[in-house]
Amino acid sequence: MAVAFLRSDTPIGVQYKGDEIQKCGKKEPLIVIDLLTVICSLSGPINEQIYGCRNQFAWANVTHFCDRMIEAGARLVFFIDGKLQESKYEHWTQRQEQVYNECLRNVQHGHGNIRGNVVKHAFISALVAAAREKAVLITSYDVECDKDLAAYAKKHDALSIITSDTDFLIFEGNFRIWSSSDLNLKLKKTKEWNREQLRQNLNLEWNQMPFFAAIAGNDSFKFRPSGMRDLNTVAQRVRELNLRRGSTKITMGLYNKIFGTQNYNNKISFENAVQFYDTDYAIQQPIVPSEMHHYPNCALSIILGIPGSIRLPCLDLREANYSQIALYMYRRHVGVLFFHRSDVPEQILTSPVFIKLSHYDTYRIIDTTPITPPLSIKVPLLEELYSLDPQISESLEVTKYRMLTWVVSDTLTYEEICHIDPRYLLDVLTLYFLIETNLLDIMTADIILLTIDDCIKNRIPWEIPLQRPRKPNVTTSFRYTNFYARMYCNAETVGLRKQLASTFLCKFDGVYFNNVVDALRCDADLLAYKLEPIKSYRVYAKLA
Repeated sequence: MAVAFLRSDTPIGVQYKGDEIQKCGKKEPLIVIDLLTVICSLSGPINEQIYGCRNQFAWANVTHFCDRMIEAGARLVFFIDGKLQESKYEHWTQRQEQVYNECLRNVQHGHGNIRGNVVKHAFISALVAAAREKAVLITSYDVECDKDLAAYAKKHDALSIITSDTDFLIFEGNFRIWSSSDLNLKLKKTKEWNREQLRQNLNLEWNQMPFFAAIAGNDSFKFRPSGMRDLNTVAQRVRELNLRRGSTKITMGLYNKIFGTQNYNNKISFENAVQFYDTDYAIQQPIVPSEMHHYPNCALSIILGIPGSIRLPCLDLREANYSQIALYMYRRHVGVLFFHRSDVPEQILTSPVFIKLSHYDTYRIIDTTPITPPLSIKVPLLEELYSLDPQISESLEVTKYRMLTWVVSDTLTYEEICHIDPRYLLDVLTLYFLIETNLLDIMTADIILLTIDDCIKNRIPWEIPLQRPRKPNVTTSFRYTNFYARMYCNAETVGLRKQLASTFLCKFDGVYFNNVVDALRCDADLLAYKLEPIKSYRVYAKLA
């Protein structure tokens, strides 16, 4: 979430800060991090992202980020959304449509910032893995992630929150705000937003700030009165009416006095927008049972009937049936997770998911039906599939790989892939899937596999000259990375947890691929020679 135009309209008192962790005088000061907002600073220069990101550096980048703060003495807690709150569906849909259209324009023109964290999946996955290994990761299901994070920071006396979201300027608490968009890992510096200076500039008390934010407009409510064109005018109106969260009752009369209308539905939305900043709340009935807290989020959403999402940014849905192909794979996830559910007479088991079915459709929720694994695969019970007991997990490893192979294709067997080095496995499965669904030709698959081999064997330097991106190559990069992200979710769904932290992270280097692909297309002999050491991994060759 964010307060509309807050940074551009109102002086916040931005200063560059460094070494504040060591200077604060606290033992192990708590830093709370809005996980998704730091991805842009960790996923490399903006001008590299049009190529599909340099994914093999994800683990190095995110562990460096964590290690620098831990070495300075900080204790880290990360927050990430577990589900999209129903009140955000409309706003989320609008934002995804904007991201889709912007990405298509940038791919067409070969430049521009690639928005949307989905295309940076390797960096998100690496940061999630690093957060679990080096810090604490909290997934928010019961309330909006920002609200959950602010409440935690206030309760545990955090030194700072790292975020790019202006809503954190509104929440009460003694924490500071460090900008995730301005992180300089080399210098250990970023910008600090001065919350107290903002409040003083607006001449408001802290319990008036929620009314200020709601009237100005946030993600929950966007009906700022036409007469309040700047934020100082909004603040003046809050002072005039003495609006204070916790003591001011929002009646229809008050709503009419502020907005000049008597729309009941908008009044309810306004109340929710103000209440959003209340961090003194209690959860009576948690959405996720305690025994499922360690389950992967992509599985939990299906198990609990929470709408998941299938997003394929930077892919033009006019060019191929991408959404239906991804949906087919998703239905197999559902089949694995619903395998042991009892049938209810006259009731069809379905799983809700957000998806944009075609270029001309908007994102919407559809109910999907499962595709069930064959009886030859002995699908474990969920508590066994996601068991943290090493003995149970090890005993089911072959079964998990059989399920993973089945999710990819009916024409591929575990025996065909069991010899493949695990570092290459998801790449090979992604290539197989893309070829079988006619989204990739075998020569291009060979070139991608070769670049993965170069990455794993450390043949790709950090510094690579950027060649002008060609749209077909850029499209191939995003096609591969989008479906690799789906394949990573496959591995999560079937319970291959220990491989997710590093072995299965995406290693595809879009910059390197763009530099070598055209030359290798024109030299089949050189390509065959380079592939010789890993030719047995080309299980997709049988699809020719």
